[in-house]
Amino acid sequence: MLKVVPRTFSRLLNTVGSKRPPFYEVFPQKKMVNRLLFELDSRLSFAKLYPVYENIYNTMDNPSSKEVATTNITALDMMTMKKVLEKVRHRTKSVNKNLLALENEILDRAAEMGDNDAISLLAYNVLKAPEKNTNEDVKYAKKLIKELYELKHPLTIKLAGDLALKKKDYTNAERYYKEFIALEDDTFLAGEVYQQLGIIYFGVPEVAKAEQSFLKSIKLCPIEFVVHSYFYLGQIYMNSEPLKARSLMEGAATEGFRESFKTLGFLEMHYFGELHKAMEWFKLGMELFEFECFIGYFDCSIKLKEWGKAKKCLKSMKLLADSNQVYESLFKEFVNSRSDRIKKLERYSTNIVADSQQLLKSAAYQAPTQENTWNL
Repeated sequence: MLKVVPRTFSRLLNTVGSKRPPFYEVFPQKKMVNRLLFELDSRLSFAKLYPVYENIYNTMDNPSSKEVATTNITALDMMTMKKVLEKVRHRTKSVNKNLLALENEILDRAAEMGDNDAISLLAYNVLKAPEKNTNEDVKYAKKLIKELYELKHPLTIKLAGDLALKKKDYTNAERYYKEFIALEDDTFLAGEVYQQLGIIYFGVPEVAKAEQSFLKSIKLCPIEFVVHSYFYLGQIYMNSEPLKARSLMEGAATEGFRESFKTLGFLEMHYFGELHKAMEWFKLGMELFEFECFIGYFDCSIKLKEWGKAKKCLKSMKLLADSNQVYESLFKEFVNSRSDRIKKLERYSTNIVADSQQLLKSAAYQAPTQENTWNL
């Protein structure tokens, strides 16, 4: 087992400082923590770990208190505590800066106690952002990673794949991920690795291999950790099995995966003819300024003869176009392709004739500048 000295790396995230709110105000509810401890098969109960969490939280800025805070706690226990806070972030889809500081502190202490997973995570945090770290830190991180890799440490191999994928080195990313799968293929972490492999295969494209990887991924992992698998599977099944695609996309949407809103909207509109449902999905995407969702919402409004909604949508699109060059280009393309519908709208809606005529006139003399991505 490797060992990290207390001052190995500079902290990547600044701590909140000494003026933090009381621990009981920021710590998650007992019910949630108990459930997560059960999922992680923790050897210690909430009652045992709560005072440890509190002690570490209150002594984060006092290095001399570290040993007191972790008495009778193993490095593995520390990593379980860290994973609880990590899962809280995923479940709540929010980041509390005080809990994040606590999570980072627990990771540091687990590394100091010799946990190889913690050492690997800290080292890769340095290598992911070398420009934010000293040359000495980067050199030491590489040394640790090399030693862990030679030990065939699974998490290190997985993180090597992640780093290669981030650099778009797909060949090495696939190689590292396959090395990991050879070591463990039925764990939570394996689920994340299968997702990454699926993304690589999907981009080639090798759809059959991507599908198998994504299916293994969702079998091994909760949805919040492999939401991309649900989204990509939905894409794969879009034409052949629209019902299955809808279910998968809805799963991704419940996790706030923004790309799923427009896909669900067009799926409901074109495959199922559920225009009102489509509008609800498009509406969610519009709140995130997804321009294609505005287009889908407009088309649904015209088909349903809801002229007021179509008019409001058109005005919102014009406001976006006035504020951003990318939106302006997309809007001109939209106006060119929807001239008949905009003319139709002016027949049924007051106070839009002049606006729509001006839109059509301004678009007529300038060709779209971007490839039509909506098959118009």
